[in-house]
Amino acid sequence: MIDIIAVKGSKRDMFIQKEPKIKLIGAFLRTYILEFWIMVKKRDHWKNVLVRIISIIKFLAKHSIAFRGTKERLYENNNGNFLDLIEMLTEFDLVIQEHVRRITSDDIRFHYLGHNIQNELISLIASSIKSEIIKKVRQAKYFSVILDCTPDVSHQEQMSMMLRFVDISSSSIVIEELFLGFINVNDTTGQGIFDIFLQELKLLDLEVDNVRGQGYDNGSNMKGRNQGVQKKLLDVNPRAFYTPCGSHSLNLMLCVMVNTCSKARDFFGAIQRIYTIFANSTKRSQILKDNVKELTLKSLSYTRWESRVDSVKAVRFQIGEVNVVSKSLQSVDMLIDVAIKKIEAASQSPEDALRVNYFVYIVDQAVVLFIRGEHCSVKTDSPNRYNRTELNRLKSSCDSLAIALRNGDCNDIDANELYVELKLLVQLLPRKYMRAVHILQYLKHMDCFLNAIIAYRILLTTLVTVASAERSFFKLKLLKS
Repeated sequence: MIDIIAVKGSKRDMFIQKEPKIKLIGAFLRTYILEFWIMVKKRDHWKNVLVRIISIIKFLAKHSIAFRGTKERLYENNNGNFLDLIEMLTEFDLVIQEHVRRITSDDIRFHYLGHNIQNELISLIASSIKSEIIKKVRQAKYFSVILDCTPDVSHQEQMSMMLRFVDISSSSIVIEELFLGFINVNDTTGQGIFDIFLQELKLLDLEVDNVRGQGYDNGSNMKGRNQGVQKKLLDVNPRAFYTPCGSHSLNLMLCVMVNTCSKARDFFGAIQRIYTIFANSTKRSQILKDNVKELTLKSLSYTRWESRVDSVKAVRFQIGEVNVVSKSLQSVDMLIDVAIKKIEAASQSPEDALRVNYFVYIVDQAVVLFIRGEHCSVKTDSPNRYNRTELNRLKSSCDSLAIALRNGDCNDIDANELYVELKLLVQLLPRKYMRAVHILQYLKHMDCFLNAIIAYRILLTTLVTVASAERSFFKLKLLKS
């Protein structure tokens, strides 16, 4: 019994001796847990702050709004839209409110609101978006390229680059034309632009052999048949079909149509002179504003002819009819035969005169020009059955397409298999008009018409206009101004 008590006493003494060490370990654990909790709170705080900063950057970039002003401090005038949105969020958001409190009280030195972090985040977002675009292009395989050049405000030539492809990865087929960026161009010759284009494709890890279409404006360095970019690309890849921009072609057609009509030339010349009279004088311009409340005069555009409708509106809706015939008949030197002719002409209303002598004349010219351009049209609907002549034409077309889509030993399609697929397809398609994209959607669900699917993908990849590249220059103007 004495021995047992002695043993227990010795264990108690050992525990008493270890107690300070246990307390020390406990204190250390409490400190470690506290510091870890503080670190987690800091991490969560900065994570939440960055999420809000990135959201603001995405919002400003999406709506093409300027980021910065002349100042870079909170609660100062002209500090820009980015900091203004940060100030606005402090009224509602507790995370930003706490972040701004730390900044204004000098509790933190790095706040991630300066221009450097903005530029870095913009670059990271742009890089992520470009990576997603390239990923989609690789999945689509075939793509067309749109290039267009313009000088910016610093007189540096900028080339807009866009890719067109058919996205079949989702449930519904989508035709995409996506912007990749502006590229500085020092050599604007066809060879110089082509070399930069090849270099950019290499940086994007895209194969030039997968290009199935190219589209540019009407510049000789771009569309030239001997030294233009389209010729240089065709020499490397004969399957990169060049398509003249439909919008530019239509604009040239309208110009030709109107220039053949003397009345149209005189009419728009008078419109331009009216604009010049008011635009060159602030006093006359103010008189116009005082009397014409809703419409303003517009100058004529020689590059975008369809925009001339804006130039006509102010004159069309503000100036009343003037009885010119009545005044001329009252002149003292008026002859009877001339008076009869003028009276007969007066029986025709101004609207009818405009329709006969102006509108109908221009429409006649349009019909002639459109007939000349019929060879460029594509018919995407299909009959429900073929006769012998149509089958021969179909076989010939399949052979021609296979030859056009061949580059050396590489073939996109097999002519005989495509011929068999299309003969079968015409029996299976619903008996209604279907666009090419709808037929491709139908083929995708069937999943057995491999050559037809490739043919329709390439058809839909072919360019129509370069309007997307033209629109990108409006964003460049905002960035550079």
